[in-house]
Amino acid sequence: MRKTKLLALALTAIMSVSLLAGCGSSGDSAASGGTSASGSAADAVTYKDTLTIASSSDQNYMDGQMNNTNDVYLRAVYSQLVRRDANNELVGDLAESWEVSEDGCTWTFHLKQGVKFHSGKELTSADVKASYDRLLDEENPVRYTSLAAGYISECKVVDDYTVQLITPSPIAPFLANLTHRSNLILNADYIEKYGTELGLTAESVDGTGPYKLASWDRDQEMVLERFDDYFGGAVPTKTIDILIVSDANARQVALETGEVDMTTVATSEVPALKQNPDLNIITTESIGAHGLQFNCANEYLKDTRLRQAVSYAIDRQAIIDALYSDIGEEACTAPVNPNVWGYYDFGVIQQDQEKAKQLMAEAGYPDGFEFSIMVHTGYNKSLETCEMIVSDLAEVGITATIETVDNATFNASMGNRSTPGEDFPWGMFFMGYGAGTADCDEGLRRIWETSPDGNNNNNYGWYSNAEVDRLLNAAAVEMDETARLDLYKQAQQILYIDDPAAVWTNDRFNIWATTSKVEGVKTNVNNVLFFDELRVAE
Repeated sequence: MRKTKLLALALTAIMSVSLLAGCGSSGDSAASGGTSASGSAADAVTYKDTLTIASSSDQNYMDGQMNNTNDVYLRAVYSQLVRRDANNELVGDLAESWEVSEDGCTWTFHLKQGVKFHSGKELTSADVKASYDRLLDEENPVRYTSLAAGYISECKVVDDYTVQLITPSPIAPFLANLTHRSNLILNADYIEKYGTELGLTAESVDGTGPYKLASWDRDQEMVLERFDDYFGGAVPTKTIDILIVSDANARQVALETGEVDMTTVATSEVPALKQNPDLNIITTESIGAHGLQFNCANEYLKDTRLRQAVSYAIDRQAIIDALYSDIGEEACTAPVNPNVWGYYDFGVIQQDQEKAKQLMAEAGYPDGFEFSIMVHTGYNKSLETCEMIVSDLAEVGITATIETVDNATFNASMGNRSTPGEDFPWGMFFMGYGAGTADCDEGLRRIWETSPDGNNNNNYGWYSNAEVDRLLNAAAVEMDETARLDLYKQAQQILYIDDPAAVWTNDRFNIWATTSKVEGVKTNVNNVLFFDELRVAE
């Protein structure tokens, strides 16, 4: 197995006195029969058939309606009606064109004809309808059913290449919402065949994207093969080999020795990698942030005053200076990243230990209280961040202990939303926050809204504030931009300061590292990797 060999090499290198920086690619990473660039024979560049990526973690589902890890590779396999391009502009994907009715509630999409699934089946309106029927089925909900129900009521077929999406009312961010991973279009036949098992194996995955999922050894390796009938035109690289390597040092060594061509990068790795002239560090702005979310079902942290006390006890700027300054990340100034539409700059919440102690006394805990923090170390600098926060909390009498968990435990814990606090003993937990649509509707309402049944699958900490619900739902249907921005400002004020849902620490960058032989790396703020020019020279 590729990964076994890679890890053996990487660990050997780690144990050596010095890293083998700048070594050439091994034969294992290259496939035979590469392609050549145009030009004279003397100037021709030959490209590998295979580009190898080391990823820090695997996907839980290769199904956009159930995936809660990331959608980097989902976007290689699936397509959707509309998407954001590399310039973050909304463009058609499967939809050739669209229009909206005068009342703003009926969106008509005209599909590109001749689009093929990887199985060879032609995409029609029936596949779009089946995808949305599954997404909107409240009797058998998928992960994002509650989110989608807020902006789509029904999908109707007009003809084989025309569909309509009906909204419950005019939805201001409707097109932006359609760029969320849950809107990736599935094969209707596969929905029927695989049911709840869709997206759990390579055999159950069938998309219309530039790559098909050829094989998947969970938590080990995922292989994507070029789909030559892709409607957007065939991509230059035949195979994308994704190796799951959780150890950051192993990923770094594998990149420096040429065992992999490209890798996701932890913040701590950046300074060392920048010293290697044979590597490229690609840092781009994102729509993400890191922070510690409150478990609002916790016996102490259900009290707003104690959550405020925790917030004021923490020196956020000290965390940034110590852990994130090397790559230029900055302290959060709101519950969403500045690249999210609707963001308002409240400034960094300043540490105020006396105010924290005052709030604790008002809540009846002048001598402090205690809780545990769950840390999934797959997040960059998560453990180091939490260690600094634990120290800050101790200074005001709050005792916090850290419990690190593996990927399986983390995902299982995040998946149990049926009863607040059930099988969830932690008072806080380290999280990554994003807005997959680059709009506050998804960046705020998706996570913090109390669903009608009190069971929002994405509201991991069981946060509930009726005024926040009112503001976010009002903003979703407010068509005047100025008024909509004001509603988001009010909601963020509550979430960030007045009734804090989390302690946001740092706005994230998207970071990739490649060998100097990799060309055509393009991402947008969602960290979607575009494959139309991605290739690696021999």
